[in-house]
Amino acid sequence: MTQPSNIRQLLTDAKLGLLPYLDNRLNEIANSWQQLENLHLEPYDIELGECNTIAANEPRPLITQSVSLKCFITGSSKDKLELLLLASELQNSLDATIFEWSNREWYQFEKPLRRPVTQIIGRLDYELQEKPAHSCRLGIYREFDLIYTISF
Repeated sequence: MTQPSNIRQLLTDAKLGLLPYLDNRLNEIANSWQQLENLHLEPYDIELGECNTIAANEPRPLITQSVSLKCFITGSSKDKLELLLLASELQNSLDATIFEWSNREWYQFEKPLRRPVTQIIGRLDYELQEKPAHSCRLGIYREFDLIYTISF
């Protein structure tokens, strides 16, 4: 059996992958929000963007893969400030989770990740929804690069 690619390991490995690690953290956050009324954390979405391979001065070429996460919160527009604060806290928690995971992954002995995540960029969007009335949706967008060795 062939070994999974490095990007597959980094994102989906049950023990070391980013997505299972992120799933656990988001479940903790969603559970802590259960007592809040009219608030819902929707499932996140992931996209892989720009991908570059660099072979200079490396025994194995390095790949830089852009990863984008999108999270959405729906709630009542009457609580706009509270929703914005929760979204900002979620954004900070996502960033901390990504940094924590990448540092842990980078220190592994047989690691595909060559450098920990050092920068996360993104934005927070707020939009009113027509249905149900007086509801809104906040979008949290986070983008970062994974730098890992190429799989042969």
